[in-house]
Amino acid sequence: MTKPLMQRLDDVAKLTGIPDLARRPPRRRPLRGLALFALVLGTVGMAVTLLGGRVLLIGDGILLAGFVLSGWLPLMGPIKPWMSFTERVDELDAQIRAKAYLTALPIILFAAVCGLVGLPILAWMQPRPSAEMVALGGFAAMYLLILWNAVPTLHASWRSQPIEEQDD
Repeated sequence: MTKPLMQRLDDVAKLTGIPDLARRPPRRRPLRGLALFALVLGTVGMAVTLLGGRVLLIGDGILLAGFVLSGWLPLMGPIKPWMSFTERVDELDAQIRAKAYLTALPIILFAAVCGLVGLPILAWMQPRPSAEMVALGGFAAMYLLILWNAVPTLHASWRSQPIEEQDD
């Protein structure tokens, strides 16, 4: 007899390995290269989207790649999450998190102010279709989320000392 649909979906999910990852606490490690790569992709993608025209979709693809990549940083990076039932957050972890986010917030604020001032100026100087300007606002919000994920991870990764890999 065949398996029910839910059982087959569970089997497919088990093949991915994600349920096993969710059961145990993640291995926290510095992710300098990944965070830097996500920032570079996001910045290049945002710059290309600002050019407009036919390259708007190319810039959107690059920006989306940086966004997806930056989404993995909080899951495996050196900063432990705000509320965790599986990981114990001590004073050192809270201090690392505080310093990382206090470094990131002025950068995010600067980028947000540049977007809030720059997008209307861009719309005034280069008349574009309104749908494109709305899309640029969405791309700017996506870029801010890349900064929110990548800058604290990059800061905490750079300040952490490399530790020897332990085989368990």
